[in-house]
Parts: sequence; C-alpha cells; structure tokens
Amino acid sequence: MKHLSIIFLALLALAACQDEDAASFGTPTKDACGAQALSNVLGTPHTDHDFSSPQRPHRIIPPNSAVTMDHRPDRLNVDVDDAGEITRLWCG
Repeated sequence: MKHLSIIFLALLALAACQDEDAASFGTPTKDACGAQALSNVLGTPHTDHDFSSPQRPHRIIPPNSAVTMDHRPDRLNVDVDDAGEITRLWCG
C-alpha cells in the first residue's frame, strides 16, 4: 500500500509540473500551416511567391535536400523541382 501512495504522489507531482500550453495543445488541424489555401501556386516558380509570415514558419525544399524530421504542424513545407517550380505543399 505504501508503494501505491508513493506512485500516486509522484504522478500528482508530474501533473502539477505540466506546461499549461502543452495541456491545451490538443490535436492540431490537418492544415495548420495553410497549405490547402495555397494549392493554386502548384507548378509556379517558388520565387514568385512570398511564403514568409510571422505566424507561420516555412521552408523551401529543393530536390534531394536533407531536411530535419522534427514535426511542426504550423510549418509550411514547399517542395520544388530542379527548375524551382512548386511540386508539393505540406504541413510538418
């Protein structure tokens, strides 16, 4: 019984330490970065568009580029081909 009390107190302490933003984070929307709204730019040169926004990070990804695997639902990823034309827009 003593072990259960210790475990309960430890879990209670961990719950108290939880970040308030993390508790309200929830499940992100599928299109948190706004990629669907930009679908009309597919096939155009990426240099013709300004993807920068203070509220939304972005990255331009040329062919065969190494990218980090950290998942950021609010980040817009812009895949481009060898000619610099946009081939894919996705969040992550």
